[in-house]
Amino acid sequence: MVSWTDNHRGCKINLVNGLFAHMSMKEQVRAIQEASVIIGAHGAGLTHIVSATPKTVILEIISREYRRPHFALIAQWKGLEYHAIDLSGSYATPSVVVDRLSSIMKSLGC
Repeated sequence: MVSWTDNHRGCKINLVNGLFAHMSMKEQVRAIQEASVIIGAHGAGLTHIVSATPKTVILEIISREYRRPHFALIAQWKGLEYHAIDLSGSYATPSVVVDRLSSIMKSLGC
């Protein structure tokens, strides 16, 4: 991620480790509300997107085999931009995730 951020210096990037267990609920909600892009693997942790503000971009890493529409539907309900990185199995190739993130950041003007 560090080398990726070096190529996107025109954008404010605040990388927050999504291990919310070490944050108070107030800190968790604030982190989500201040985010312009939220990246996460399909799972319960993405339920935090209910606190996201409109125009937040959601990037869900998800297996095609186990795809469920929960987070896409929450994003639609909240007026959030939603993108899925479809995995062919249950493993995320880091270069695929970074390429997809770069594409989304370009669409945001970064």
